[in-house]
Amino acid sequence: MQERYMKGAKSLNSILVDSSEVEYYTYLGPIFEAIQNKQNDYNWLITELNTNWIPDNFLNYFDQYTIYEGYWDPENRYLISGTQLTKLIKDHKIQFIWGVLSGFNKSEKIDINSLDVVPFADGNTAFWEVGVSVQHPKAEIEIICWDSTLTLLISKDQSIVKNFKEYFKEARDLDEYNIKE
Repeated sequence: MQERYMKGAKSLNSILVDSSEVEYYTYLGPIFEAIQNKQNDYNWLITELNTNWIPDNFLNYFDQYTIYEGYWDPENRYLISGTQLTKLIKDHKIQFIWGVLSGFNKSEKIDINSLDVVPFADGNTAFWEVGVSVQHPKAEIEIICWDSTLTLLISKDQSIVKNFKEYFKEARDLDEYNIKE
């Protein structure tokens, strides 16, 4: 059985919720702008994906993918370069309703069919505890799309979180949010 969650190195965290700054929390275009297009610096493992629609050429963007019971199966896994992810979002304006996007250094080799840790969102109570870290130990950043109601950004790179908070003035520190809630 694969380990579904693993606490890793200390990460910096932010949450975008209850904000008038976004039309859709889980549309990634503004998120990418907020992190100054750093998504292009990573390869992305996408797990637990659910979108508002799937274009006909959807799978053409991915380097690797595993589809089980159709596009909406939460066990599906996808691997995509940051450049292709950006192109997918620009070409189709897809809203990621649910999903965990885990960013890996481009030099990191990832086999989506033999992951020791499979990042997940739905049912993951660790996000609502102080000190949550990126789930996969080799990932540098996570963007969590949470049921279209909020976006979580967890990163080992303080500058990415700082840029996110500067872009979205209503973004909050996740640890502070969790203490107050």
